[in-house]
Amino acid sequence: MTSFEAFYRDEYPGMLGIAMALVDGTSAAEDLVQEAFLSAHRRWDRVSQYDSPRAWVRRVLINRATSLRRRLASEMRAVSRVGPPEPSSPDLTPETAGVWKAVHRLPRRQQQVIALHYVGQLSMAEIADVMGCSEGAVKSHLHRARDHLRGSLATWNEREL
Repeated sequence: MTSFEAFYRDEYPGMLGIAMALVDGTSAAEDLVQEAFLSAHRRWDRVSQYDSPRAWVRRVLINRATSLRRRLASEMRAVSRVGPPEPSSPDLTPETAGVWKAVHRLPRRQQQVIALHYVGQLSMAEIADVMGCSEGAVKSHLHRARDHLRGSLATWNEREL
């Protein structure tokens, strides 16, 4: 009987590859793989005795991916029937609303830095920690975001954020 730890180590890369082919997004794929292995771990006394524990975990993985796709499709149908919720935002001046629209058009990392710096009031070190990058990268993203905002907004003032 193979230990669960050895089985997990040997099978994880292949299972992750399968999951990534089945769902959109690395984190969703990783979650599915972890859930499948968790199911195997809970039943390892029985699963380890099967002719192919690998096949059992793959089946669990495929079933969970199917359930996820069905749930997401159901949610999409529900949202399309009722329409998206009205955005709830504080009363913004037209100028501030314009700034946030421009922020939403920035590349993802620049949006994140702007939000964490101006809304979250985080330091460069804290932002770097949250984003998993260096302080230099944070400063670079913030600089580029500010330059882009200055170029796209006639009168941009950092205090409007």
